[in-house]
Amino acid sequence: MDINQQTDYKITLFRGGIIAAIFMVTMIPVQIACFIIWPHPTNIVDWFALFNTNWVIGLISFDFLYMLSMIASIFLYIALFFALFDGHKALSLFAIIIGLIGLTIYFPSNTSIEMLSISKQYFSASSEHAKGLYIASGQTLDSIWKGTSYSVYYVLNGIALILFFLAMIKDNKFRKSTSYIGLTSGFLMTIPSTAGIIGMSMALLSLIPWSIFSILVIQDFSRIIKQIKQEK
Repeated sequence: MDINQQTDYKITLFRGGIIAAIFMVTMIPVQIACFIIWPHPTNIVDWFALFNTNWVIGLISFDFLYMLSMIASIFLYIALFFALFDGHKALSLFAIIIGLIGLTIYFPSNTSIEMLSISKQYFSASSEHAKGLYIASGQTLDSIWKGTSYSVYYVLNGIALILFFLAMIKDNKFRKSTSYIGLTSGFLMTIPSTAGIIGMSMALLSLIPWSIFSILVIQDFSRIIKQIKQEK
């Protein structure tokens, strides 16, 4: 691969990071609005009713959009890795490994599609016994959704972000404001939202610096791409 090909390759990766950051920051107000308008049901039967009444809102309420944001974060991690690797090999390598492991662990915890399927079977069940079995299945899916995989992913994701941002602080490609705001978000993300009131409070607070970071990193990547093009 010659220098021009390497340059084009990096530009493509950084553009992918920009698109990922735009998608993620856009999803935050959408998810908050959906939560306010359609609060989470308090029991499994009500979840089934929500999925049966409006399956789109059911999926959104069960973090389907969050799962899409996690897919987008893969591209953001890759972009950050290639932007930081030349100058900070150890930190960026550990960050992307931990981050991708965390995301891999997360995806099995999202059981939104399974809940949609179970809800349909619940309302088509012909006996109370069958409905009871589907309720038990729904409770299991709900426990998985809020269980170990999600908590482990959340902590690993927070650690990965901290490592990325520590590397960014030492890298002149990114502004210090981007690095420190991102670092604040990373620290707030080290406590999973499932950890009671403290966890939920930190998760909500982390959305503020994360949103600001996303906007700043979009600007930084855009500037990096412009500089690369000028150097070609």
